[in-house]
Amino acid sequence: MNLTATRLLETLRQLPSASSCHIALSGGLDSCVLLHLLAELRSQLPYDLHAIHVHHGLQYQADSWQTHCERVCQGYDIPLDTVRLTLNVNSGESLEAVAREARYRAMAEQMGEGDLLLTAQHQDDQAETLLLQLMRGSGPAGLASMPPLTHFGPGWLARPLLTFSRESLEAYAEHHNLSWQEDPSNRDQRFDRNFIRHQVMPLLRSRWPAAATTLSRAARLSGELLMLVREEAEEDLAKARTKDVDTLSITALKQFNSIRLRNLLRHWISANDAPLPSSKKLARIVCEAVHGRIDAVPLITWEDWEVRRYRDRLYLSRARVIDLPNQPLIWSAGDEMVLPEGLGRLIARPGEDGISAVRWRQGEVEVRFRRGGERCKISGRPGHRSLKKLFQEWGVPPWEREYIPLIYLDGELTVIPGRCICNTTHVHPGEQTVVIEWESESNWL
Repeated sequence: MNLTATRLLETLRQLPSASSCHIALSGGLDSCVLLHLLAELRSQLPYDLHAIHVHHGLQYQADSWQTHCERVCQGYDIPLDTVRLTLNVNSGESLEAVAREARYRAMAEQMGEGDLLLTAQHQDDQAETLLLQLMRGSGPAGLASMPPLTHFGPGWLARPLLTFSRESLEAYAEHHNLSWQEDPSNRDQRFDRNFIRHQVMPLLRSRWPAAATTLSRAARLSGELLMLVREEAEEDLAKARTKDVDTLSITALKQFNSIRLRNLLRHWISANDAPLPSSKKLARIVCEAVHGRIDAVPLITWEDWEVRRYRDRLYLSRARVIDLPNQPLIWSAGDEMVLPEGLGRLIARPGEDGISAVRWRQGEVEVRFRRGGERCKISGRPGHRSLKKLFQEWGVPPWEREYIPLIYLDGELTVIPGRCICNTTHVHPGEQTVVIEWESESNWL
């Protein structure tokens, strides 16, 4: 299909409305073609145009690429924002992957609510991506490759050139006498994508001339299937969620066959902005956490995330190691106390069914964390009960218990925030009382 401004306009008219449109401009052929097309269509577009150039500093030509982008944008009278990055690559990490993630993060930070970001990936890029994902053994999400439109940052990311070949972009650039910068790293076949581009795709085309078109269509069909798979997963997730929303019912999960269960778990993990675990880790979640012994408390970890099971619930959270203070924390002044290690804050507010406001103001208030042996007498219930028994009664998972702040008044356990008041002080009828609330910053407490 020949690339023309008219055909691009047809694609752009199908995108969500926006007040501002950003173009990812590297200075290479693809993005320079997209920028020229948009400049040609500017009078017919319902939004302002802005270009974003990300300067990685990875190539000695990076400064000249920036200069080229500035010159081109000045010629089109399109504002350009240049973002300079300093990349930190840890051992074992892919420089290409780190740069790509940093680039997209930087572009997202330049966008406003509901803005569009347009990138210039084309049909050949889509074909290469599909082959890469096949060689990685990816599932439906990977085989869908690059979606033409997706939520991104505060707005949308669109790839309006996915139906056009690299050849058509080259023909357009030649016809309009466009200039662009060549990235020498694109010829380095140590990178998988470059190997596919320069070795695999020419071989495929020698046998199947329409290989890029066919592979791109396969990615599009996989994307359509992925939409159906996600819709089914969302329906299954609604059936499995507990009243707490953040956890899943083990009983409900056991009702699904193995394929739907794995699909549901992947969707649940992704919905919590967590990276997907490997196939082996996912199999452990199914085997140990869903179908394991009823009294087991399994732990499956990957990267900095973990899945645990307690009673009939499945928990997903960030894996964190917190160094809790050994000494009591003195709550000496004010109605608020910030807890250490990102555990949130405690707030004292006037309210009903609290502790005596007089005792609260006059007594010594401490915040401690569980060490074992704590006991509490709940008003209206006979005798004292151990904190361990109370946590079991309330269904608090064992791994959360030590991070719950305990409020002591004059050396006595007085408040377990969000749970109960220990009956250590007498409140007279009509006396003002204080309620202690705990606002946790963690998604697992």
